[in-house]
Amino acid sequence: MVAQAPHCLNPERKVPLVLDALESGYGRPRRPRRDPLTVFVRGVLSQNTSDTNSGRAYEALMERFGSWEAISRAAEAGIGQAIESGGLAAQKAATIRRILTSLRERGGFSLDYLKALPAEQAERELTAIKGVGVKTARLVLLFGFGVPVFVVDTHVLRVSRRLGLIPPNCTRQKAHVLLDGIVPDRRKYSAHMNIIRHGRETCHARRPACDGCPIRRWCCFVRA
Repeated sequence: MVAQAPHCLNPERKVPLVLDALESGYGRPRRPRRDPLTVFVRGVLSQNTSDTNSGRAYEALMERFGSWEAISRAAEAGIGQAIESGGLAAQKAATIRRILTSLRERGGFSLDYLKALPAEQAERELTAIKGVGVKTARLVLLFGFGVPVFVVDTHVLRVSRRLGLIPPNCTRQKAHVLLDGIVPDRRKYSAHMNIIRHGRETCHARRPACDGCPIRRWCCFVRA
């Protein structure tokens, strides 16, 4: 019987091998404790921009207003001016204000009420807010509460397509479902962090560094 080439393995068999190789190269990242609401707002600010820009926008927002209460009562134009460095300022300001207004009306600036909900229901609660997508909701669950859900960003989508873990034209929405099903719960955080790191350092959108890639043997892209 002829052994199957590594890049031809089905996604279920390929995932643990890829994750082992990434952990060998990058280590297994530790999950820090983070305030869920901070994760939520920073997740909104991270949409369609770099971590550097979204970080600056968050710092400027807190420097200007100082508290969730103050932000929730501020005019959207003022919030937008504070977060301008993150791009899409008007859109993000409206979303942030909706989030904080809804929490103020619940009685406090906390997402702790989500702890009692199943992950799928918590995700629906978060995405019911206009401007909040699946990625942002799952960032809150994974980073804020330690719930084992898989989060797909631009780097994860690109690397997963190239590895053949998802179809070449798979949408981010569908990728969340497919990857959530094949990445073991205990490895979801590590997988998310290491695939992002790999996308930034090696598997670039343009001119990926395939020669030095630690997961090259499982890659469909490099053979195309």
